[in-house]
Amino acid sequence: MRVSNQFKYWFVYFCIKIFYMFFAIFVYSKLTTLGDTDRWMDRYIPEGLNVFGIITNSTAVMEFFGGLSSLVLGSILGNLPFVVLAFYGIYYSVSRLNLSNRQLFWILVLLSFPSFGIWSSVAGKEAIGVFCMGIIGGYLIDLLDGKRKKPRIIEILSFYLLIVFKKQYLVAIGSMIIFIILSQKLRLRAYGKLLLFMLYIFMSGSVLYTFRDIINELSFMMVPHFSIEAGSTRENTIWVEDYDVFFNAPYGMFIAFWGPTLGEILEKPIQSFVFVESFIIFSFFVYFLLKMYINTLKTFRFNVYIFSLLTIAIFWLLFVHYPFGVLNPGSALRYRTNIYGFLVVLIYYFNARYFNQRA
Repeated sequence: MRVSNQFKYWFVYFCIKIFYMFFAIFVYSKLTTLGDTDRWMDRYIPEGLNVFGIITNSTAVMEFFGGLSSLVLGSILGNLPFVVLAFYGIYYSVSRLNLSNRQLFWILVLLSFPSFGIWSSVAGKEAIGVFCMGIIGGYLIDLLDGKRKKPRIIEILSFYLLIVFKKQYLVAIGSMIIFIILSQKLRLRAYGKLLLFMLYIFMSGSVLYTFRDIINELSFMMVPHFSIEAGSTRENTIWVEDYDVFFNAPYGMFIAFWGPTLGEILEKPIQSFVFVESFIIFSFFVYFLLKMYINTLKTFRFNVYIFSLLTIAIFWLLFVHYPFGVLNPGSALRYRTNIYGFLVVLIYYFNARYFNQRA
């Protein structure tokens, strides 16, 4: 009954995504570059591409399937399959939250903000990222609820696509899965889970320290990809000295998720729209996290399991995201699309579980 009652919410949400598709193509693209969407819509089979390349290289995948979609549906409606993919990824995870109509309404409002709506509603790697993270998010919820451990075919496909398109997110996803399975397999109680989390922190710190030089070099390699002549690109003041990628990570993780700074919107008032959007999004995250924290102080009950998994997910997703968004607010919003829906679902799920609103 709930599914049928909520059909209208999902139908309206799908229509919103269709609107964003047309808005992105006919309006947004006139104001700024719409990523590589035109490139994906212009080609069918790139020259010299072999089958192995199509299934292992994200750019080759997009050129082939984007071009194929454009060939069949046209350069405008060729974006539609990507809209459907992103929509289904969102539906796959959100539908597992067992929401009331009112709760579903507000979740879909959060998932309807312009930056997320635009970048997940056109042909692009972000639409694929939203699909993958949504499907994997649904799998994680079933795993957390103890419903099953074995992934379905669509979830295996999503892991494969994530490896091809956004392999950096596997650090967070893999860590969560290992932590969940070990906690369940070993039947750990609170102190056991705390010990496991401390062990995880030690191992993660050891890995980062061991590969510190490689990570340091990779951070400097990101700078040439952001031309200072581009409209919104910031001067690189964050990776100047060796290991700044670690020392400046807290600020970098924050600003790469937020987007434009206050100073930047004063220079370019049009960016104030996304500044307000980021403020609302950040407030949502803070509200739910603060709600759990205050309840912990009131009840003197600390859920180490939820704290551990949230810390693992949020830290790693923001850490691997920040090199792609810290030097350009536009890139920050674009790449944030990949993880935004996943974080909304995850934080809402753990909040409901914390307050025993789930079995």
